Amino acid sequence: MFETIPGQERAKALFARALVGDAVSHAYLLSGPEGLGKADFAREVGVALVAPCGGCGACPDCARARRGAHPDLRVIEREGERIRLEQVEPLVAELALKPFAAKRRVWVLPEVEQLMPEAANKLLKSIEEPPAHVHFLLVTDRLERVLPTIVSRCQLVEFRPLSDAEVEAYLRDVHGLSGEEGRALARLARGSVERAARSAADAHGARLREEYLRHVARLAGRAAAERETQTSPAAAFLAVLDRRLEVVRDETQDDLGRRMAEVEAQFADEKDRAWHVKRAELFAKRDKDRRTRQATVDALDLVVAWLRDLWTVACGAADAVLNCDHAAELADDAVARPELYARLLAAAATTRKDLYLNVDQKLALQAMFARFEEVARSA
Repeated sequence: MFETIPGQERAKALFARALVGDAVSHAYLLSGPEGLGKADFAREVGVALVAPCGGCGACPDCARARRGAHPDLRVIEREGERIRLEQVEPLVAELALKPFAAKRRVWVLPEVEQLMPEAANKLLKSIEEPPAHVHFLLVTDRLERVLPTIVSRCQLVEFRPLSDAEVEAYLRDVHGLSGEEGRALARLARGSVERAARSAADAHGARLREEYLRHVARLAGRAAAERETQTSPAAAFLAVLDRRLEVVRDETQDDLGRRMAEVEAQFADEKDRAWHVKRAELFAKRDKDRRTRQATVDALDLVVAWLRDLWTVACGAADAVLNCDHAAELADDAVARPELYARLLAAAATTRKDLYLNVDQKLALQAMFARFEEVARSA
């Protein structure tokens, strides 16, 4: 159990003690910054709670639960923008049922902050006094958005960003990345194992990071004369992002096709099939939107990291750069005063906030690059 999730030793020890002593609380709330593997962790705890072995991770019961095929382990994910009452009502209706195959029934709710108010209140009543065999594992990236009465009725488990050393070891041991590239990706992950995993996948595949950085270097660190003689670096950067988003669209469409095939095979009744088809379509749209935003934010974070490194070098602290595998290039490019890079960073920070709002992501990046040009001209 937990072998695929690096770090978080306090949380692992807490659940290990609870499972061994059969002293599992009725409700836990796993909270911490995005990208720490909290949802995967909650699913692993759920597997341990329903598997007779207690979560060895190697037996058929664990494999079945991990596949989502165990009747006593349910994961409730939002299908649209929010988790609505109609998703929570079936859960509440099933609470009185005895476990089908295990000693316990477990519900995992990622993104619990996305509960609509009526859904949150409905769930609250169930969390307050659940049957003895029922356990809730709630997950959130934004504790401040969770209904306070839900928080007060759960045992809070805090997840913390990993150290650079922990992420570097994860990249080396799990993804085979070491040396300067592994060190750089560990620093760029900023404690997030999920961000590190995405970076590792890119390093073994498309290597978009190198393309992004080439265009960012032209935007922020090279001579204006050089920029003017080449294709617009902003347009080139956005073209790389478009390629990544096309892959996201294809992958989510393939996932939807697989889900549709499963629905067709599983449900003979036309009404039941139509209901599950609609759920699958809503889930696919939400997943595409989530991954699109994630890919855009990852691209923007590379811009921010490069600007931050230029600022760091310009301030005389070259040893602290994040992109340490590009240290020589950064040293050559950091020719402006630190104040210029600080202004560019401020513009990028504003754009990052915009990407979490209902703002067209491509337009937000185009506006940021236009602001970069304004800053460069006024320098």
